[in-house]
Amino acid sequence: MRKLRALLAGLSLWAFAALSGGAAAQPASDIPVRPMAASFRDLPAVSFSVRDLVDSEVVKKLQSGLPQTITTRIYAYAERNREPLTIAALSCRVVYDLWEGIYRIERQTETSDKTLTSRSLDGVVTQCLSFQNYPVGDAKLLERMRGSQVYFAVVSELNPLSPDAVQRIRRWLARPTGSELNGNAFFGSFVSIFVGRKLGEAEKILSFRSSAHAVPP
Repeated sequence: MRKLRALLAGLSLWAFAALSGGAAAQPASDIPVRPMAASFRDLPAVSFSVRDLVDSEVVKKLQSGLPQTITTRIYAYAERNREPLTIAALSCRVVYDLWEGIYRIERQTETSDKTLTSRSLDGVVTQCLSFQNYPVGDAKLLERMRGSQVYFAVVSELNPLSPDAVQRIRRWLARPTGSELNGNAFFGSFVSIFVGRKLGEAEKILSFRSSAHAVPP
């Protein structure tokens, strides 16, 4: 779990620094919009897939026997606000065992740390790139969102590189308030994370957003 927090922190730190360094911005309309189902029963949750991150080159890497890391970050935004309300993340470290012919997966979120195996690449995709009712925030945040319009934005990366200076974010993640941001600019704005497009060095990056969802009052 510490590994995920460090990785998540490093990615967000890099995105914020990139904007500060003058990353060239693009119009927000250039950000792809994808269908993403959202539910707001007990807490905000989303369903979507980033299976298309895995192209022929990624398949070769995943079958090479060398460790590969896939991370996905999910941000929630109020419709007219460019600062994120909250963030969720999933990280998978995948190694293909050439002798046994299985994929070994270390799957980490902010709240869980599991070791899994799969005989097929499709199993890796299901565990690491398919999201069904995945929580983004908590019940407290849901109460703040009621009656408003929100959207979700996703960044999925293969083999991202993260800085070492992540202690500030580790402390932030350890707070009792969970993943609620409360205006913490350290995670960067929508512009720095998605419009600037400079998300840190990674072998492949896929980013998109949802259309607006109405949160029931």
